[in-house]
Amino acid sequence: MDIKEYRKNAESFLYKMDKEFYLHFAGIKENLNVSDIYDEFKSLFDRGNIDYFKDIKERSNGEEKKKASFLLKFCTEGYIEMQTRNLIDKIAEDEVKARVNIEGEEVPFRYSEILLINEPDKIKRDTIDDSRNRVLAEDLNKNLYKYWDYVHEIVLELGFPSYSELFSYLKDDDFKKLEEKMEKLLADTGDLYRNRFGNLLETELGIPLSGSRRSDFAFLKRANKYDRFFKKDRLVEIFKETISGVGIDIDNYKNIYLDTEERKNKSPRAFCSTPGIPSEIYLVVMPAGGQDDYETILHEGGHALHFGNTEPNIDFEYRYLGDNAVTEGYAFCMEQLMQNKRWLADFFGMDKDQAGEFVYFSNLVKLWFLRRYAGKLEYELILHDGSQLGGKDAVYKDILSEVNQMDYTEKSYLKDVDEGFYCINYIKAWIFQAQLKEYMHRKFGYNWYRKKEAGSFLKELWSSGQKYSVNEILSSLGFDGLNVDYLIEPLMDEIKSFKNI
Repeated sequence: MDIKEYRKNAESFLYKMDKEFYLHFAGIKENLNVSDIYDEFKSLFDRGNIDYFKDIKERSNGEEKKKASFLLKFCTEGYIEMQTRNLIDKIAEDEVKARVNIEGEEVPFRYSEILLINEPDKIKRDTIDDSRNRVLAEDLNKNLYKYWDYVHEIVLELGFPSYSELFSYLKDDDFKKLEEKMEKLLADTGDLYRNRFGNLLETELGIPLSGSRRSDFAFLKRANKYDRFFKKDRLVEIFKETISGVGIDIDNYKNIYLDTEERKNKSPRAFCSTPGIPSEIYLVVMPAGGQDDYETILHEGGHALHFGNTEPNIDFEYRYLGDNAVTEGYAFCMEQLMQNKRWLADFFGMDKDQAGEFVYFSNLVKLWFLRRYAGKLEYELILHDGSQLGGKDAVYKDILSEVNQMDYTEKSYLKDVDEGFYCINYIKAWIFQAQLKEYMHRKFGYNWYRKKEAGSFLKELWSSGQKYSVNEILSSLGFDGLNVDYLIEPLMDEIKSFKNI
């Protein structure tokens, strides 16, 4: 194999794929056409290439082993996607064409999520939720089932007993050990979550935790009571002002494009698309109003700044591949400003009580997400354990309903799943970010966002792309690997310290 040619073709493939995903999920292009791109680059994902990179990974050491590992994961994921590309296109097409009937009006399925999170009336919100679930059951789940069933067949053909064991190998991660860390989080936070989050839900929405729905959380998180602070028309301005405090003028970054335009078929889930790293980065946000806009632009802005500051001359594997927990950690590093009282005071004019109340709310929302992802990991390890998919809708409902103490619908059991155990990346990133925050607070202070030297520190980290794993980065900062206590203890202390309930 000509490895230089392989890297060159892989970079061209990723450029076209990411651009296609950007155009589709930004609502610019209706159809998602990955099939033609895979057909053009099918030689990248030949089964022989998987065996080639696997052999190098298993007989080499150091950087050669790391690069081979990254290329093996890329090649294997591409091989699976190439086999399923027609289903991927069909699933995306189904979702774009799907319509939800809301009080007699046909609304695009994706846009209906925006309506749901902004609906204050519980009865109407439940109606929207029920309508969305009917679309899942009647229009989307059939092809999602075909997709995951076929993926599991391909995994067996590759010589692995299950999808979970394949990705544990590809990621070089012990999923069970990470599950144990999250079991600790669930155990340690259970009483606090039920008492404090339950009180918040009842106070804000008049709904008891028991019997509430995930859609109720979606509206709670919308937090329209704080809209007076988090104004829609100041979103980009505040983001730019924040990063300018650490010496970053994003207007001088001709490689980063901000897409905040509202489009009906635009994904309600903000994202960062990276066709060219670092040359062409898209920061895409669907403004809905309120604090969630600010949280998402900070998070996705963290991705954009990471990839936009990546050194252009480092190897392909380190710019495009590697451990995505790294970039998620940098994204959470920016997002956690939403729990920084001083930042809230500086940029939104909140007084001490207002900032304290919002941070309390924001920390409880974060705890909800941490518990949810602990549940997702537990569920996805069962979903992908090599056994049949049948009956796992009930497993999904039981596990997720238990961790969040609210009703989940079994109809989401295949939709609420990300490829390649991406939930692992989020979990590792939350722990990584907690330790990175501890380091930055010690080195630069609580108001690090005002320090140019903090920006220099971050740009130095960002410059290496994803060459280093979260464990390697933490080791360089003086930590002994991922330690979940840095995540659990400060969060619980912050929540307990709020007395005004």
